[in-house]
Amino acid sequence: MIDAHSGVPRWRQMANDLRRRIVAGELAPGADLPSEARLGQDYGVGRATVRRAIAQLRTEQLIDVVHGYGTRVREDVPRERVAVQRGSIIRSRPASPDERATWDLPEGGHVLVVMSGDQIRGTYPADRTDLTTA
Repeated sequence: MIDAHSGVPRWRQMANDLRRRIVAGELAPGADLPSEARLGQDYGVGRATVRRAIAQLRTEQLIDVVHGYGTRVREDVPRERVAVQRGSIIRSRPASPDERATWDLPEGGHVLVVMSGDQIRGTYPADRTDLTTA
């Protein structure tokens, strides 16, 4: 699975493979991922490589890491559709501790900030919000 001569970093190859398995349903929502040690053995990589791949998938909000419980494929969450004004500026940023608590976001979760000029029109959890101009 990992091609040392591909020119693609090993952690990225590993993240790509795990992402593919999640999207294909091979790793179902709520399923536990193997331990870091087991993933390292399965992919033939070191712990640092495993951690970087896991961090990438966590940033993409495909998995949740709960210390003491392990790493799981993120459960599907209902999405909300929000209409925004045409020409709005939309920025993504890491959620603050208060925002994480309000929306029950994992550490590393992101929010979408909708702006019109210099005014903030709304802040929404990125993992469950679709923005539309219609």
